[in-house]
Amino acid sequence: MTTTNDNLLVRLAAEADAGPLIGVLAEAFHDGPLADWLIPDPDDRRTVYYRYFTDAFYHGLERGQVHTTGDRSAVAIWYPRLEPTPTD
Repeated sequence: MTTTNDNLLVRLAAEADAGPLIGVLAEAFHDGPLADWLIPDPDDRRTVYYRYFTDAFYHGLERGQVHTTGDRSAVAIWYPRLEPTPTD
């Protein structure tokens, strides 16, 4: 299934977006077999993930680019590739 939205706004995120976007990241990674294995207790996991994605978000603002949608329901953290792609 393909969904198209011609009105979707994607923009650079700023520090003012931190709270909602850190929450989106933490929630997106909260459930799943890896998350269950890594941090078995769901309450502990929520706390750890929020702290981790706080660091990841601010690092992305400082060293890369953080993009979000206009309603802040999605977020992507991008980093530049500083070395050439290996050829072998």
